[in-house]
Amino acid sequence: MDSINWGDLKVFMAIAQEKSLMGAARCLGVTHSTVFRRINGFEADVGTKLFKRAADGFELTEQGKDMLFYVNNVSDNINSIDRMLTNKDDELCGNIQLTAPHNLAYRYLPSYVYDFNQSYPDINLDIMVSNADYNLSRCEADIAIRATASPPEHLIGWKLFSLPWGVYASQSYLDECEAPQTAQDLAQHKIVACTPELAKLPAFKWLYNQISQDNIIVRCNDLVSMARFTIGGLGLTVLPDDQACPELTRLFSLPNNICSDIWLLMHPELRECSRLQVFKNHLIEAFRSEETFQQYGQFD
Repeated sequence: MDSINWGDLKVFMAIAQEKSLMGAARCLGVTHSTVFRRINGFEADVGTKLFKRAADGFELTEQGKDMLFYVNNVSDNINSIDRMLTNKDDELCGNIQLTAPHNLAYRYLPSYVYDFNQSYPDINLDIMVSNADYNLSRCEADIAIRATASPPEHLIGWKLFSLPWGVYASQSYLDECEAPQTAQDLAQHKIVACTPELAKLPAFKWLYNQISQDNIIVRCNDLVSMARFTIGGLGLTVLPDDQACPELTRLFSLPNNICSDIWLLMHPELRECSRLQVFKNHLIEAFRSEETFQQYGQFD
């Protein structure tokens, strides 16, 4: 090959990460057919198969694994150049990529972004709502809002607040069932639980120690849907207190050591970028001024 197209390498990396053409297309913001055409062309250019089709998607061949090692190094270097250039940008214009979990993004970010846009109309925002950890080192996002007890050491961060958790129910459920008073009482109730990807959280480990599988009526993969199914009267659930709303009754608190630390994170090489600084400061002030977090949050 006389040259390698960086766009083809990005397609290759996306398929390797997502293990499917559809997943790669979603990550890259292109069509399935574009990804199919680009990877076929790339394999033809390099003269070898980089993927093999497996039952659960696309798997790297041995040549593909070797290629990925070198492509990751190229990607890291390009991302470092990108961050260096971005960090020297003192203009209050351009694009910012923010990732945030569903519950915070849906409920709070729209008003925060509206206010920010009024002050800085030339700064555009891409909001990636996901509970997944976008890689800030690889420029998958500029700023991340994450619930974590231990932020990665290679990032800089600002702890926004700590959210307690409680046991919640709808009034319609409580009209039919006596409200539990203690953790031991939960074993007598129907439960709205979580799918395995959330089960590692301390609150759900605590919940599963109080109940059996027979108590579980439905499982959801995010906190917003858990709250909505609880409002629907299916059972009790545990939620962080940012999910508090008039349709839910908070019955009692989980142990004090069970809380969600909410952090705002960014890569240290971007700390001097003017547009990221003003947006970061705006988010910190907005979250810490929020009435819900003034009531429930434990601020640092």
